[in-house]
Amino acid sequence: MSYVRWLLILIIGCCLHLPAAGQTSRLDEILTRGILRVGTTGDYKPFSYRTNSASRFIGADIELAGELARTLGVRLELVATSWPALMKDLGDDRFDIVMSGVSISLERQKKALYSIPYLRDGKTPITLCENQARFQTLAQIDRPGVRLIVNPGGTNERFARANIKHAGISVYPDNVGIFDQIVAGSADLMITDAIETRLQQKLLPKLCAVHPDQPFDFSEKAYLLPRDLLWKDFVDQWLHQSIASGTLARLIDKWLAHPWPQGAPAAISLEPLRRLIEERLAVMPDVARYKWNTNSPIEDLLREKIIIDGLKADARALGVPESWAEIFFRAQIDAAKIIQREHFARWKRQGAARFDAAPDLATVIRPRLDALTPRLLRELAMVWPALADPAQRERIIAAMQGMTGGAISAAAEALAVAPLTDGSASLQ
Repeated sequence: MSYVRWLLILIIGCCLHLPAAGQTSRLDEILTRGILRVGTTGDYKPFSYRTNSASRFIGADIELAGELARTLGVRLELVATSWPALMKDLGDDRFDIVMSGVSISLERQKKALYSIPYLRDGKTPITLCENQARFQTLAQIDRPGVRLIVNPGGTNERFARANIKHAGISVYPDNVGIFDQIVAGSADLMITDAIETRLQQKLLPKLCAVHPDQPFDFSEKAYLLPRDLLWKDFVDQWLHQSIASGTLARLIDKWLAHPWPQGAPAAISLEPLRRLIEERLAVMPDVARYKWNTNSPIEDLLREKIIIDGLKADARALGVPESWAEIFFRAQIDAAKIIQREHFARWKRQGAARFDAAPDLATVIRPRLDALTPRLLRELAMVWPALADPAQRERIIAAMQGMTGGAISAAAEALAVAPLTDGSASLQ
């Protein structure tokens, strides 16, 4: 190839990456606007999730969206979309990029661009563990009487329509509660991305991913973009650096291990949370004995502030509203003080002496309490859809009644569970 011809090809290639005269690049628009608008669905763990339309988004792609905005030096604005409306919303310029575990699709690429891929994936079944052997192949699945369930508008439905001709296909609009339909027996299986099957089998132990390491097809996940090559080049370079540095892999692993809610609100068990609250209250008689022995005050406002301030960022990262998390933990602290005061009052009446077997506060008791705080936070994250659902309030009240039968302190127990039963969570 002659030097002149090579130079001409290079110039043409560069020109293809430049906006037409009088036009600005999407990248320039974002920088001028000072806002990065990210479209996301909120229904695909571990990439994008939110409990309801009023709650905040969390997930690997949400955290990466924040990293991209910080790299650009602009503010992040998350825009809710859905799989059926995804392409229309992108065409209507509702957002600058879609970050929501989007699979690369040639159909979508007719109208948009993709970033470089950041995750390899493919479609594979998930079903009741007892049915794994029945649904190993598409031929086994595509039989009359088999009930396949799909969520509408995305690559899952397109894969099912293209490959399943004899089995029944039902469309279920809730991508969060769809897996509960299999557990309930309303469907036999779903075919979805392998990464999602791996996560769902952790959340719903009755379900098993079927050969997620050998999916039926090959697919990759990437970020969906409008047709602007300068903007794509920037996103590609940022994503390339995130992959090479290990940042992306760490975030994916982090959110795969996140304490995701286990199923739809009505199916979430409240018993683990109840047990943790009881466990914390049960430590308080030891706290009271130590403080009685050392003549220490029951109230420690500085430590209370340290505890509350320290958990806010963790609560936010787990998808629990900071303000409500503060209400909940202040209730636990105040309940603890009720128990201590009740013990002090009884001991004063009895003229109690020093206790010989009181554990040390700094070396024994506080480490136990400090370990309970993150466990409580993670459990709150897992049950948050139930707490935030007004329809679950009566069930929550019933689940929290008579925790220890008043063996520790009826007043303290009532106060500790009040944020769960008073409906305040559903107002967040």
